[in-house]
Amino acid sequence: MSLFVIIGHDVAESTELRQATRPAHIARLKELESEGRLVIAGPNPVNHEASEMSGSIIIAAFDSLQTAQDWANNDPYFTAGVYSHVEIKPFIQALPQVVAS
Repeated sequence: MSLFVIIGHDVAESTELRQATRPAHIARLKELESEGRLVIAGPNPVNHEASEMSGSIIIAAFDSLQTAQDWANNDPYFTAGVYSHVEIKPFIQALPQVVAS
């Protein structure tokens, strides 16, 4: 497995739709977490004082770029129209260092 960063970009005025879709989005992230594949996930606020979001970042392990793309394409935020588009890039974790067990 390799790490990938998934960058979701919200449509304008996505707050209401984002809130309605959040439980399903979080449930999928918790699946990744329970499988030990989630490094980090969270939204990008427009600014630190705003409740409006401009998107999200997820870093997780997938078998391939295509698998990461398939996962992102089926995320509730994407299928419901919260995200206008999603970028996926390979990611190498430099810090904190991961200690092999």
